[in-house]
Amino acid sequence: MKSYDLIVIGAGPGGTPAAMAAAQFGKKVLLVDKRGEPGGECLFEGCIPSKILENAANRYAMFNEAAGFHVEVTSEPQIHWSEVLAEKDRILSMRAQAALKRIESIPNLDFLKGEARFVDEHTIEVGGERYAFEKAIIATGAVAHRPPIAGDGVANAWTNADVFKNETIPGEIAFIGAGAISCELVQMFAKLGVKCRLLERGPRILRKLDEEAALGVQKRMVDQGIELSLGVEFDEIAGKEGDFTIRYRQKGEAKELKVPHVLLATGRTPNVEGLGLEAAGVEYDRHGITTDGTLQTTQPHIYATGDCTTGPKFAHWATYQAGIAVHNLFAPGKRSVEPEKLSWVLFSGPQIASAGLSEAEAKAAGMEVSVARYDYRVDARAQIDHATEGFVKFVIDASGVIVGVQILSPDAQSLSGEAALIVARKMKATEVMSAIHPHPTLSEAFGNLARESFFASMMKSKGAH
Repeated sequence: MKSYDLIVIGAGPGGTPAAMAAAQFGKKVLLVDKRGEPGGECLFEGCIPSKILENAANRYAMFNEAAGFHVEVTSEPQIHWSEVLAEKDRILSMRAQAALKRIESIPNLDFLKGEARFVDEHTIEVGGERYAFEKAIIATGAVAHRPPIAGDGVANAWTNADVFKNETIPGEIAFIGAGAISCELVQMFAKLGVKCRLLERGPRILRKLDEEAALGVQKRMVDQGIELSLGVEFDEIAGKEGDFTIRYRQKGEAKELKVPHVLLATGRTPNVEGLGLEAAGVEYDRHGITTDGTLQTTQPHIYATGDCTTGPKFAHWATYQAGIAVHNLFAPGKRSVEPEKLSWVLFSGPQIASAGLSEAEAKAAGMEVSVARYDYRVDARAQIDHATEGFVKFVIDASGVIVGVQILSPDAQSLSGEAALIVARKMKATEVMSAIHPHPTLSEAFGNLARESFFASMMKSKGAH
């Protein structure tokens, strides 16, 4: 039986970097993945495929927006869906093969295709073979959740993993759920002329996000012609591909919707079934594997990263965790994750970017905070781009530290890096003011808002005296 210093289960963004880092530290490492290609769901069914679709949809939509910039398009634009899918496959393959080459270049790192299962706390089994390990990292990710709604249609509906396999652009789709995945996809397909409906249990979309930003996206959806049904109670989803019936109630009124395609986007389920966690003594529940702030599980020598844990579910968060886990397993001293520094971007229209805490999150944590807001309606670049519906917010604690930045803008992704740095470095308004932002750019909002919040605090301080 082969023996390793570290076994990593799952070759996604939480597993591959961990395995490579440990091997580069000189440890003998085995990386196991059931797909046999590094990348995980983010590469093959999540972040990257959806952004390829977003890219195509945005460029297609530019033709419809051209008239607003005094440009006449004389022919009807066409999108070649099969070529979009071919481009997707090319990029995914290129990225997976590049990662595989990096893995193969490290002599003390073995990569094995197969499904791993713990036999005991120091042994796993893959394809009938057993492998001993001193330490382990579980990074098996998550899969799309299929909600407990009555009817055979739940099993037959698409998830994000299926929608990119369809060889033609659907004519009509009903989206179940209004979280991040659903809101990105529904707007992308709407730009391509697909008739889109979105049904959500809650009173608004994106219920965990900054309310003002979420409502900005919700308004855009309505303007796009997306049919929103909020406050929905689902009774049944019946049928199969090409012929679904959704039965639901809204404000007590029974309703029925017939659609050819249904896409479920109601959250993620940790990918832990069949791992034999009980045999290893690793505790978990339906939310994921239990870890402490250092990413240690209930077994001191077994750690877990990424979507299979109970924490945030982002590829970049999993990669960040990978570094923490390897350090804590093999380096002196313990490091803890810092979720209060997490940043992310929702590729909706307009985009939402967040770094650190929202106002609601800060208050829920018992913090005394104030909010400073810059409205893009007064911004030169936003006016030039016809993109004035957004804003930048600072969430500022009692000591003046900016603990959160929230952004609504068509180009929030380009602003997210500075937002992340402000929060990570625990900057105050005076420090942000020290940067000279070029004009005219959307990034000027940071400097303008910092000055406004600084002078507002000065006036408040004078008033107190």
